[in-house]
Amino acid sequence: MIGIINAKTKPFFENTARLFSRWAYADSLLNDWFYSVLKFFRFPLFERGPGRRWCEIQHYKGICSLPNGRFCSSECMQGSGLSSKCPEGFQPSHAWGYRFTGCWCDTFQGRSIVCCDCTPVSNHPYNPTAADCGCMHFLE
Repeated sequence: MIGIINAKTKPFFENTARLFSRWAYADSLLNDWFYSVLKFFRFPLFERGPGRRWCEIQHYKGICSLPNGRFCSSECMQGSGLSSKCPEGFQPSHAWGYRFTGCWCDTFQGRSIVCCDCTPVSNHPYNPTAADCGCMHFLE
């Protein structure tokens, strides 16, 4: 019975995906919506300050490997002063390997940190650009 239902619905969803992928705007909109839904179910509560819930993975490199090798602001370089993943005017970038949160955990000088990839709000978060940068947050 399940095989029959899957056999009937699979072509519908495949054709719908092909149709939307032809229109760049619709494809981008559905992609953003899909990842927003995934993010909501992974972290459903409000994000207040840096925490491990931002981390998609734990690394043990001892540094924040930043997009384009640079920090977004002096607060990002210092690792304190921001309660959001990225400074004002930026949003998390999902184009640098962290598709769900844009952030990962690591350690730096014996302290736990969260590193986040950021991109200007005018950019699409799933496309890497030369304007992308990073932000570091110390966990207390």
